[in-house]
Amino acid sequence: MAHRVALCILLLLSVPMLSAQAQSFSTVTGRNHPEIDWRTATTEHFEIVHPARLDDIAAAAAPIAETTYDTLSATLDVTFDERIRVYLSDQDAIVNGFAVPFGTGYTDIWVKTNDWARAFTGASSWLRLVLAHELTHLFHYEAVRTDLGLWALALGGSFPRVWTEGLAQYQAETWNAQRGERWLRAAVLDDALSYEDGRSLWNGTLLYASGHSQVRYFAQQHGDSTLTDLLHHKTDVLFGLAEVHDFEAAFRETVGSSYETFYEQWRRDMNVYYNTLAGQLETLDSLRTDTLAVPGQYVEALAYSPDTSRIAALTQLSPERPVRRLHVIDRSSGKVTVVAEGAIEPSVAWSPDGTRIAFSRQTRAAHGSLVDDLFVVGADGDNERRLTHGRRTSAPTYGPDGERLAFVATADGTANVHLMTMETGETMRVTDYEGDLQITGLQWHPSQDTLALARVDAKGGRQLVLYDLGTETSTLLTDPDSDDRRPVWRPDGSQLAYTSLRDGVPNAFVYDLSTHTHRRATRLVRGATVHDWVPADSSFETDATDSTPGEALVTSTALTKARDGAFRIPADRTARAVEPSVPGPYAAWTTTEPPRTLPRRIAPDPSLIETRGDYDALDNVTHRASLALPYYAPSADDYGLAGVTSWTEPLGTHTLNAGGRLSFTEPGTKSEVVASYLNRQLDPTIELAVFSASSSARIYGRDLLVEDRTGGDLAARWPLDWRVRPYVSTTVSARLRYADLDPLDRGDFTSLGPLSPPQAGQQASLRLQFTRRKRPPYRHALVHPVDGWGLRLRATGAAEVLGGDTSFLRGDVAGYHLLPSVGTHQLYLYGRLQAQTGSSFPQDYVGLSRYDAIDLPLPGAVPLSLGDAERVRGHRQYVLGNRVAFGRVEYRMPLASSLRTEVLGLIGLGHTTLSAFVDGGMVWSGRDVGGGVRQMGTGLELKNALRLGGFKVGHALGLAQPTTVLGTREDVRVYYRVQTALPF
Repeated sequence: MAHRVALCILLLLSVPMLSAQAQSFSTVTGRNHPEIDWRTATTEHFEIVHPARLDDIAAAAAPIAETTYDTLSATLDVTFDERIRVYLSDQDAIVNGFAVPFGTGYTDIWVKTNDWARAFTGASSWLRLVLAHELTHLFHYEAVRTDLGLWALALGGSFPRVWTEGLAQYQAETWNAQRGERWLRAAVLDDALSYEDGRSLWNGTLLYASGHSQVRYFAQQHGDSTLTDLLHHKTDVLFGLAEVHDFEAAFRETVGSSYETFYEQWRRDMNVYYNTLAGQLETLDSLRTDTLAVPGQYVEALAYSPDTSRIAALTQLSPERPVRRLHVIDRSSGKVTVVAEGAIEPSVAWSPDGTRIAFSRQTRAAHGSLVDDLFVVGADGDNERRLTHGRRTSAPTYGPDGERLAFVATADGTANVHLMTMETGETMRVTDYEGDLQITGLQWHPSQDTLALARVDAKGGRQLVLYDLGTETSTLLTDPDSDDRRPVWRPDGSQLAYTSLRDGVPNAFVYDLSTHTHRRATRLVRGATVHDWVPADSSFETDATDSTPGEALVTSTALTKARDGAFRIPADRTARAVEPSVPGPYAAWTTTEPPRTLPRRIAPDPSLIETRGDYDALDNVTHRASLALPYYAPSADDYGLAGVTSWTEPLGTHTLNAGGRLSFTEPGTKSEVVASYLNRQLDPTIELAVFSASSSARIYGRDLLVEDRTGGDLAARWPLDWRVRPYVSTTVSARLRYADLDPLDRGDFTSLGPLSPPQAGQQASLRLQFTRRKRPPYRHALVHPVDGWGLRLRATGAAEVLGGDTSFLRGDVAGYHLLPSVGTHQLYLYGRLQAQTGSSFPQDYVGLSRYDAIDLPLPGAVPLSLGDAERVRGHRQYVLGNRVAFGRVEYRMPLASSLRTEVLGLIGLGHTTLSAFVDGGMVWSGRDVGGGVRQMGTGLELKNALRLGGFKVGHALGLAQPTTVLGTREDVRVYYRVQTALPF
């Protein structure tokens, strides 16, 4: 099979590169949204694509895009021959956007969301920030582009992501708390600048902060013209026949020293800068604090119950397991109860009677959109209820009587406060804000109908506001330039604590309503976020965990970049007065700006729109990458060309991939092709595949069975929003297939025991499948998932139609469940039942296998499975029938997060788990259960995550024997297999 080597190499190169770039709205959210009527507005340099209901968005985006184009074109010396495509959607409440370098390049951006105001700071609007940022990426891609396109990455080209993100922030944003300062400061003070060490949930944010700081520092040290020269530098490859942009080589040529030298200088200066600051500011050691024991490494929200006997703690568990959970901690017993989980947003609110907790969580709404809605759950974790559907909510807070719930709801990009009557569920809007306005925090006065809210107005001013529900009047409390947020009432309502980002990190302040004065409560070098204000008369104020007398502010801070801490500090505390300073040469980079800066706010300008019209998806299908290589296979006396090509439309509605080889010796018999077309214009994703190639390689008997397959598939996959739960997905799918099968080298498959030689023929089949599973995120889920369950129902049938040679109906039910044990030890249960009537091809048998199936989870693709039959470890016999029952029990124990073994930087051994297992299976025919064949085996297995370049594969080495000889040395077998830790 050596004549297939060239094609395999091409596919291995293509899959990780193309899948990493194949982003669209639908691939991120898992929904296609055929209900959207897409429209296009063109300007001089852009095509702005948007839903018809957002016709006004083009007038707002056009001046931002054109101003950014003019600015970056002059600064970076880049122009485009074609219009740049900008795709804008408000279908999901996602604070993100991305840029893709295919063709001229395009960007997809989610707009009209409220949550961006909490994640960012500064006076710019979300559209101004994100559009300028993503367009900078496209200018960067264009500056480094060569004739090789994406294939330059496979031939030595590189531009590290840290600098890609840093450049975009430098050109489009300012250095501020949320876009660098607080994350970089913590990392420098920890002497832990690596964003690839896996230690922190915020490593991704640190990557942005590190890149942002480095690019600003570079511009301050070497000038913006040198930065532009670095982007345009090219290096010859392929003996001078082509060129690529290589970041390391470009750095040496344009700066005169290596990037490593620059990095060390930057690191030293950052240490001087931040340690100089640290020497002038407060540390936790200087405060009179009580530590609160909360589960998880990262604190999102803390709220004491009205009687202070319990604490609601919203935390994220760890970088390895980034699951967000809402816990209730009983302060008298220390008992911790998980009452809710999922993408819960701070803050959370207790009902006045202490029986319920309200919160806002991302979930599915109409058409599968990802938005936040209100939920309420009992303090013991029972009776969770969804209160709203598709309202894009945040910041719930109960009124003093407990009969009303105030919350923020966003419509068309405008946030307003609403009230819900708990008895009826009816809601009413109480504020009448319009335009581009967001609300990031809300809390009801303890005894009056007054709301404190954190507001970002249409001019970008960020300030705290008091809103009187009776008079419907507002009172401004803070400076709009200070970025004050998260208001928290004193128990008697006379003062208001809040968190301010004016220092570059969060710190606590207090406002006195009677004197109209502000007091700084903390000036911590790492900052402190205020979550609650607890009274002095707590019946638990002298317990072992928090013994501070008097009123206290409940705060959290970053102890390290890898862990937060929760504390109570005296509510009457005043931070010492100091204005920290750093020598100019070490601080200059923080204020360095490009020679041409973008205005922070850019007014809409509909005059820039030249034309409007319907969006044509087919006209926007874009070439991603293509490549062909010659091959020569002496053993097969064959030579020719092998190649791949890939095309996509930026909304994901059309995607075409094809690969194959053209034989010059026997074009009709030795050429191969596999092509797939993906359509996302309907709710289900539809895939049409055609193939005429060797495939389905698997062990059959003692040899590798490969079949020549010619035919096609028509498949549909439909995600369902049925009984929506956090981390739970439900899908139905159908696949119609017609194939002409021709097993290669059929004469080699003899003496197979119970197996019959493989047969050639035609088969027309239909497969229907229902899958529901829960898979919370976990870094090591490939070999050691710690939570979840799954159910799969499958029916497959074939009929003697269209020349088909088989007729059968097969039912297949499979399920698994992970049960927690000590620490992250797990008990894994798996069961499967299969039954068939009729006759299938021998190679598609029902029974137990001699060998394990192979699972290869390719990046960005459906996992590739070679073989489907179960195997009882410890046995090496095929058992055939038409009924199969199989079960597995494993006790899994993690051994090491990594074996710290790497070969040439391409092969690595990662997380390792030891499992003790028992497998059992029975095969019979018809109803003759008593006459079936039974197998049972037991043993130990080492599972490991194997990294091969850009791939991760779960593989295992085990020792097993039949249970009938357990305790002896008979039939002990060593085996190796390649499988994921979960079956589907």
